[in-house]
Amino acid sequence: MQSLRKSRAPPRENSPSDGFIMNDPISNRLPRREFLAGLGALAGTTALGAPPLQAALNADAGTNAAGIPQRVLGRTGAKITILGLGSAPVGHSRPGAAVGVPVYRAALEAGINYVDTAHIYDDAEGYLGELIPKWRDRIFLTTKARPQSDDAREAAQLMEQQFEQSLRLMKTDHVDLLHLHSVGDRDPAMFLAPGGPMDFVRRMKEKGLTRFLGVTCHNRPSRARPILETGEVDVLMCPLNFADYYQYRFEEDILPLARQHGCGILAMKVFGGHRGNFAGYVKRGPSKMPVEYQERALRYSLGIEGVAAAVVGVYGVEEVEQNVARVKRWKPLSPEEHTALREDGKQLAAAWGLRFGPPA
Repeated sequence: MQSLRKSRAPPRENSPSDGFIMNDPISNRLPRREFLAGLGALAGTTALGAPPLQAALNADAGTNAAGIPQRVLGRTGAKITILGLGSAPVGHSRPGAAVGVPVYRAALEAGINYVDTAHIYDDAEGYLGELIPKWRDRIFLTTKARPQSDDAREAAQLMEQQFEQSLRLMKTDHVDLLHLHSVGDRDPAMFLAPGGPMDFVRRMKEKGLTRFLGVTCHNRPSRARPILETGEVDVLMCPLNFADYYQYRFEEDILPLARQHGCGILAMKVFGGHRGNFAGYVKRGPSKMPVEYQERALRYSLGIEGVAAAVVGVYGVEEVEQNVARVKRWKPLSPEEHTALREDGKQLAAAWGLRFGPPA
């Protein structure tokens, strides 16, 4: 990664980790002393019995110029749209750049400023690389590296190779957030071992190649707990929908801890994911969530305490437009709607099964 490191500008007085507030049309940096003073003020109100830091940081943050509501992503200080662009469906279905790039462009032009991708999403990062040089200062860019070995040091080495390729494909010298991907798949001791994946992300953060550290977890919420308890995780992304509430129980088992540490929380699999095998989306298929539930599903996930955004993958421009329209008219579920949706979720959960692997 030497060439990438050399391309980085010298650190500025206000470093990237000082708090990142998205404004229109481009991003701004919050001076460190102002950001820390704000956190100190919030901490002080917490001590006096006011809402906790997490709730304050994830408060609504107005709308952007495109009319999409925004929230602050936990302790990162980043103001992001409540709808994030998920890039897996287009990346895995491999439609070719002439088809794939316009889908991502439509999302950015519609005003979405949170962009989620990963090394394992086949062609997604390459398609994004056609757009990121122009859009880099207007988006919060996230990618992921996934362990491919149970040996901590080998896993970290392979993840660094993944990340190097991600930066090259996306034509950028840094991301805003780097996730340890799918931590429920492996023993948390491996992630935390000396020289292992957690050390890898720490080094990337120290070098300015990522501003923040995150984890994604698809199953076994308890495996995320030791990693969150380090106090170093800035963002957690996990499946949050009214059906998987009964399968993987992230809402009860891990979100309270994430809120305690001030983590930004992102909802994924809001529509349950797409039909087909979990490892890929090569055969395009409809969402697992019946269309009549989809808007209420968004309202449910975005109504969970601390959730800053729903990251939703799309196959086409029409889906982008549909989801943007949904979040522009977002409102919380009524208690009656919430109860009814949870009841319907029991049937969906039984039909879907444990598709992400063991729940515990």
